[in-house]
Amino acid sequence: MNIKTFIYPAIYSSLVILATCITFYGGYINHINKVTIISWLLIIPFCVLAMLYAKKAIYDNNIGGKDAMKEGLKFIIFSTLILVVFQAIFFTLDFKAYKIDFIQTYGVELAKTQIKNGHLKITEAEIPNLIKQEINQVTLFKECTSIVFKNLFLGVITSVVTAVTMRAKLR
Repeated sequence: MNIKTFIYPAIYSSLVILATCITFYGGYINHINKVTIISWLLIIPFCVLAMLYAKKAIYDNNIGGKDAMKEGLKFIIFSTLILVVFQAIFFTLDFKAYKIDFIQTYGVELAKTQIKNGHLKITEAEIPNLIKQEINQVTLFKECTSIVFKNLFLGVITSVVTAVTMRAKLR
């Protein structure tokens, strides 16, 4: 395996990690969802660039559809592995405590509002049990699984479309 395969996943993962840390530790936590969505969508250009780079640097501009697809999947797998390791560390150190604190602080108010609006079919006496259930669902497995599935979903689609497009341009 060529070491050049790791360049784009490392750059992409570094950007995502940097943006996440700046957002979380820099006091911009209310923008964490925006950063997550933007970083997820950045998979598309980075995957395409990784495939084009492999086409030029590794395959001398002569790449087939299978090889292009393999290069795209390598990007997805390596970047996902890096992000899962980061998420495991980040979640264990700080993010789990933040999520639990958020649920305990704002969960009661949110549940009361949803009960008043008719979106939640429980009584106010059952809110502490609901909060306990929500806290029990904050797990490392859920965090890592969400990263894996999101990256695989968008990455495979991007890899297939790019490989087909690259193959069509060869004809």
